[in-house]
Amino acid sequence: MGSKVYIPAAFRCFQGFVVRDLKEFRKDQLIEIHLEHSKEPEPHCHRCGSRLGTYHGRHPMKLKHVRMMSWDVQICFYRNKYHCVECKKIRSERIEFLCPVSPHLTKELSWWVNRLTEMSAVNQVSRLESLDKKTCYEVDKHILRNLLQGYKIPSIEALAVDEVYARSPQQMKEGENRDDLFFTVIIDARTRRVIWVTQSRRKEALDEFFELIGPSACQKIFVVATDQHEAYSQSVKQYCPQAKVVWDRFHLVQRFNEALNLDRDDELRRLIAAKEVSTNYLLRRHKFKFLTKAENRSPSAQKHIEKISKLNHKIAQMEMIKEHFHQLFECKNYLEAKRMFDDCVRWAFESKARCLLSWLKSIRKDVRFWNFFTHKLTNGVAEGINRVIKGLKWQAFGYRDMDYFILKILQKVGYLNSRYCSHLFK
Repeated sequence: MGSKVYIPAAFRCFQGFVVRDLKEFRKDQLIEIHLEHSKEPEPHCHRCGSRLGTYHGRHPMKLKHVRMMSWDVQICFYRNKYHCVECKKIRSERIEFLCPVSPHLTKELSWWVNRLTEMSAVNQVSRLESLDKKTCYEVDKHILRNLLQGYKIPSIEALAVDEVYARSPQQMKEGENRDDLFFTVIIDARTRRVIWVTQSRRKEALDEFFELIGPSACQKIFVVATDQHEAYSQSVKQYCPQAKVVWDRFHLVQRFNEALNLDRDDELRRLIAAKEVSTNYLLRRHKFKFLTKAENRSPSAQKHIEKISKLNHKIAQMEMIKEHFHQLFECKNYLEAKRMFDDCVRWAFESKARCLLSWLKSIRKDVRFWNFFTHKLTNGVAEGINRVIKGLKWQAFGYRDMDYFILKILQKVGYLNSRYCSHLFK
């Protein structure tokens, strides 16, 4: 009796077909799996899905399959053609394991390509798997769009909303402005995962998200952390009137430093006009030393700040205000923060730091600033995710397809990936 060829279980899962033969080509590191039709299933049209009629011949096909170790695998079979009553044409039969995007790949390989793109760029995956770059892109986008159809936004109570720069001005279309070059990224502050991304940073971008989740889900949201972009606050006020808007700590510190730098520049111009000796210590090449917190400065930078503070009283006062403002966010309650903030305002008035004083007065009576000391919520996780998104864009050398870019963001830092889809897309 002739011995039977052992067929691995991974190669015995082709619906509607049975394995007839398996060939190895050691020189080319290639395995060919030859299939033949089983008699059980009835053929259906690959276009409309209806049952096919009269047989009209066949044509050979070769599909690239997932590699086995370092060996390439090809699936070889004949695809039958029949007359379709619904289409009124000769149609090929539907093959369950055939990738719907490319007629040269199996579904298993397409899903493997999608798994690889979670960790690397499409052009790198195309090199690794010896596939066309456009094919990898189309396969990945098709799978992500299918996952998105079954995506359900999880229940949320705390949101972090931020924008990220998505397109260059050269990609701006007719009728758009600078706001349309951004994405609005919406993050669940509890899980620290991106739950939705919309184009532009207009009010309508966040409105779209709130309309998507519905009024009942909006009622559950009690706090939203944003930067000082007014459009986001207006959207939250309209759809989640019970939610508290918290201005992000890191954006506030950024605006604080910008106002402080304007006053330093004014002092530098005054010193240049007066030809005082401390001018060189205020030049822009030393700017980073003034921006850094005292506890994070190098010894040489700290000596520089101490020296200029002795030579210039206004700079010394502004340095004291800066350290006091940073400590403000460590306060345990509103009353303690209010006392420290009043000290900053008083010192800014005494030092005649006009830009800083004007900015401090602009946020002094805004409840969105003081909400931080109740909820202690920041956009820190959003800033970290924005850095990942920028890295994703650099890795792919930019994106022309903005819809695909959004899907990749949800795949990389959201839920459209192999880690979460098993329990989210049932």
